[in-house]
Amino acid sequence: MKKLMFIFTLALCLLCAPMTGFAAPTEEEKQQYQEAIADKSIEVLKGSIALDKSSAENKTYRLNWLLAETQPEEAKKLVTKIETLEQEQEKKLESMDPYLKAKKSCDEKCNADGANAALDNIIRIQKDRLKNQEELTKLWKKVAEYIAPKK
Repeated sequence: MKKLMFIFTLALCLLCAPMTGFAAPTEEEKQQYQEAIADKSIEVLKGSIALDKSSAENKTYRLNWLLAETQPEEAKKLVTKIETLEQEQEKKLESMDPYLKAKKSCDEKCNADGANAALDNIIRIQKDRLKNQEELTKLWKKVAEYIAPKK
């Protein structure tokens, strides 16, 4: 009898409790969330643009290398070094996928703290990738000097 009374009381308490945890975020909460993550989101976009620019520059150097009429031996060694470095960087590359999934989950729940933490990690990874790209750019510039027509 005591067990039945306990279960009945527990069920009654659960039914009477407010269910605010299941409510969808209001427009005001969404606006506050967007304001809370705005700075980090801008920084992520700037990092993405910087990575795109660096990647395009490196691809331009690679294209010029492939189109060069003469490929000096020194340049060939540098290109081999670049390819090896790219492979090493690829192995060490940290994936952004877990942080992007976490950010998406936080977007749905309007969890600004969690989203900012995920964005911090994305920014950190972008900075690492940009540093790697800059290292490759320096080497590609040397290759470009070797294949440039001498006057």
